[in-house]
Amino acid sequence: MKKLLAIVLIVFLAVPVMALAKAKPAQEEEPPAVKEAQPEPVDTTADEIDQWIINVRKGLEKYRGPIVFKGPLGQTPQWDTEIVLTNAEVERIRQGNYTAAISWHGSQGEYTEALGGGIKDGLKHLGIKLVAETSAEFDPAKQKTDVESMMALKPDIIITLPTDSVTSVATFRPVVDAGIKLVLISNQPDGYLHGKDFVGITTSMPYDQGRFMADAVAMGTKTKKVGIIFFDADFWIVNFIDDVVRDTLADEYPEIEVVVEEGFANPAVDIGNAANAIIQRHPEVDTFYVSFGALPAAIAAVDANRPDIMVVSQGLDKPYMQNMLSGGNIYAIITDSTYNIGVNAALLGGYGVLGKRAPEYSISPSAIITRKNLKEMWKLAFRVVPFPPEFEELMK
Repeated sequence: MKKLLAIVLIVFLAVPVMALAKAKPAQEEEPPAVKEAQPEPVDTTADEIDQWIINVRKGLEKYRGPIVFKGPLGQTPQWDTEIVLTNAEVERIRQGNYTAAISWHGSQGEYTEALGGGIKDGLKHLGIKLVAETSAEFDPAKQKTDVESMMALKPDIIITLPTDSVTSVATFRPVVDAGIKLVLISNQPDGYLHGKDFVGITTSMPYDQGRFMADAVAMGTKTKKVGIIFFDADFWIVNFIDDVVRDTLADEYPEIEVVVEEGFANPAVDIGNAANAIIQRHPEVDTFYVSFGALPAAIAAVDANRPDIMVVSQGLDKPYMQNMLSGGNIYAIITDSTYNIGVNAALLGGYGVLGKRAPEYSISPSAIITRKNLKEMWKLAFRVVPFPPEFEELMK
């Protein structure tokens, strides 16, 4: 019995000793380290000019010179390099889910394609959806109907090249009254105020265009007898260019006589008719200045078997250049930086939805087209319109 008791006692005493031997002293857990608050990363590029805008204007620098004219209401024009948006502003526009519509005065082949391409690329860059695009074909009544139709889509922005400055007053008044941001290309409705009725105007360098064309007329004529076929509508920038041509010929080329002037309203029909009339009534005229739309005048010269008649105009496009490069009647063509004017219009739309005050009257460079610079100027002016491969052979 004593032996059994002793064994039990030994076991009883051994258990706690073994437990103590196995148990390790508990280690005190350290509290988790408190992370120091880190400042939010600062976007150091937010206030920088959007790089796409800078890149899209490369190559035009050498064509920018002094500005020596005033806008239709006495505005001081600025180069389009003043139209800029920061990275932060572009991002704000993209977050807005804005929409836009385009109302053209008329379609002019590759020229309209390039101008529209600039608008569309600019809108796409800003994340603005294009919901409508119409062409009035130089008919003010149609433009009014077009605008009424697109307003039903409730766009935030309407970009337009008005058919004229008189009828467009009533055409675009509902746009302004509805709070839609109105961006103008080249033409301004009478009485419309910058910052109140429209965001801004983007256009070409009309003074240079007029001088270049007057110089080309002087180089082209041999008889020193010329005819002017002018756009007979209230369209300020074209009217201004026409006047610069007249004034430059009178002031710098007094030996040249402007024998006759004929106006046109519908380029597709009236220019050819005007050229035919001049050829029949004034055979001594050997050079035409045409405000724009040169091809019908060149065709009239061919039909009259007058290869000696030279045609000077503006508006780069494929048929004009084909005629000129092939030794046809088109003697010289002047171009503006068409694509960039479109981009500027889209950027002005961005100004509008941001509520940012835009430059009132912005211009893009113009240049005269020659065989040497045709490829360069096509790329600068048209961008989205491929250079015609058949021109390569004609330029040799």
